[in-house]
Amino acid sequence: MNVELKLKLENVYKEYCLSDLNAIAESKLSEDEKADNEMFKSFVRFRLSVSGGSESSMGSVGCGTVEGFVNEITLFNDLMDDGAGQYRGDFSYENLEALEELLDENEIEDKVKSKIVKLFEKNYGMNE
Repeated sequence: MNVELKLKLENVYKEYCLSDLNAIAESKLSEDEKADNEMFKSFVRFRLSVSGGSESSMGSVGCGTVEGFVNEITLFNDLMDDGAGQYRGDFSYENLEALEELLDENEIEDKVKSKIVKLFEKNYGMNE
């Protein structure tokens, strides 16, 4: 994977995760919920730092591969589902729709987008 695509995928990951967390932060939250939301934001920043940005030394960690990117998205979704006390994948169709919009906005080429969508669907058993 080239660095340009890796950086685009990192940007999609950041936008995807933080848009959800920022929307949650705008609702009435208890002090514990606020702390959890900040913890999730720190987690996203940590995962981005592990991904390595423009440094290619991280290999397949984080967004360095399409599979790694989808794994990062899946991990985030699963954490959010766990935190909300819902079954993992309850909102997989809504999450996929939001992800596809961000992929389009970030001009991810169709071949890569298709691979991401197929892996996402596979992770959530959406085509069974």
